[in-house]
Amino acid sequence: MEDVITNKAKVLVEAYRYIQRYKGKIFVLKAGGSILKIKEAKENFLFDISFLSAVGIKSLVVCGGGPLITEEMEKKGKKAEFIEGIRVTDSETLNIARKILSDIRDEFVNFLREKMGVKAEGLEPEERFLIARKIHYQRGEEVIDLGFVGQIEYADVDYIKKKFEENDVLVVIPLAYSKEGVIYNVNADLVAYSLATNMKVEKLIFLTNVSGVMRNPENQDTLIPILKIDQAENLINKGIIDGGMIPKVKAGIKSVKEGVEKVHIISGNIPHSILLEVFTDEGIGTEIVK
Repeated sequence: MEDVITNKAKVLVEAYRYIQRYKGKIFVLKAGGSILKIKEAKENFLFDISFLSAVGIKSLVVCGGGPLITEEMEKKGKKAEFIEGIRVTDSETLNIARKILSDIRDEFVNFLREKMGVKAEGLEPEERFLIARKIHYQRGEEVIDLGFVGQIEYADVDYIKKKFEENDVLVVIPLAYSKEGVIYNVNADLVAYSLATNMKVEKLIFLTNVSGVMRNPENQDTLIPILKIDQAENLINKGIIDGGMIPKVKAGIKSVKEGVEKVHIISGNIPHSILLEVFTDEGIGTEIVK
């Protein structure tokens, strides 16, 4: 019994060091759509954000919604198409994405406010705190039109900081207008990267349905706890990192190069994975570092 009590005390002491280090800081957290389909995983994620708020850490949350968007497309007889993890987006797909993502954002905010007592606000693309431009995909000499797909070229840091004066959590959806007034679907991982680097945050955390970056995706024992930039680039070039993990790792590489201290890729299927990753010495996922 005494050992159990002592071990609990050690956990609290270990967490205390990290709480002191990160109190008053801002984290960017991107929640993948795959974990949002699981009620328990979603509520654990929102509890963890509430815990961060309670210990003085503010969260800028980017909502993913990929699988839910794909499901809705299939119901309407549309087939989802991806190029290196980026969704090709026509006008109908854009409307579906906007409805799904807005619903997720509103659900997050309502849960945090009503059930957890957290000061939270959802931000609308119409507020133009993010500005995007249209992008194309180039494969050799071929230029592929991705439709209404953009990338962030401007983030209004002052606007976001002002919002944080009244809130502990801000929730963002990965849609943004161009200077010309066209709305674009932006990969949520890249939105998280843009916010993390522009806000100069302490941590960028990607919550996914896998444990992190693995040398063999079929074998959990091949998890890479610490991944340096050159190693990450090599694994992408070799095709070991592929699919939807590519935008996350590329966003992580760019974030670290541009001043974010650490980028974490962790599983949202592990209960309270954010707390385990942030407040323990060992962590549970993959850290991308210089």
